[in-house]
Amino acid sequence: YQETYHIYDKIFKKILTLSSKAVVNLINGLFGTNHLPDSTITYNWTEHVDDQLRRCLADTILTVNNQYSYHIEAQMTAEEDIVLRVFDYSYGHAQKRQILPSADQGGHTLFFPDARVIYLSSKSTVPDEYVLTLDFGEQGIFLYKVPTFKYLEHSIEELNQKKMIILVPFSL
Repeated sequence: YQETYHIYDKIFKKILTLSSKAVVNLINGLFGTNHLPDSTITYNWTEHVDDQLRRCLADTILTVNNQYSYHIEAQMTAEEDIVLRVFDYSYGHAQKRQILPSADQGGHTLFFPDARVIYLSSKSTVPDEYVLTLDFGEQGIFLYKVPTFKYLEHSIEELNQKKMIILVPFSL
């Protein structure tokens, strides 16, 4: 299983570097955006060290036109803790892009990337979205939602129509 996971993980990361236009099309299809095909893509450094001093690497966090950030995680099978990992990686990215308070502001601003989890194989046990409840006591409870995209539930024709052809190699 571990070898198969690494093969798919490496393939996914590699195809995201082959064509900026295809990546923009994937983002538009996954997130319902309308970025222009010639948009600038920035690949953000997503490596960090966890509490056990292990190296962690998110699949990819991309920024379009130096303004809009997207976090895409590709998975083979359902994992209960995926929403925690997505939140952790996204939080790490937000810390790097934080806006420091100015004289007239009361605090920092963190910008989290929009996130999606793409499931490349399993579909029956995968929810339509993951929800992480953030309880800030008296400040309130907030829901962090991460939608999923179940690749096997979409036809090649639909992927083509949404210009998400970058995912077609996973049909093999």
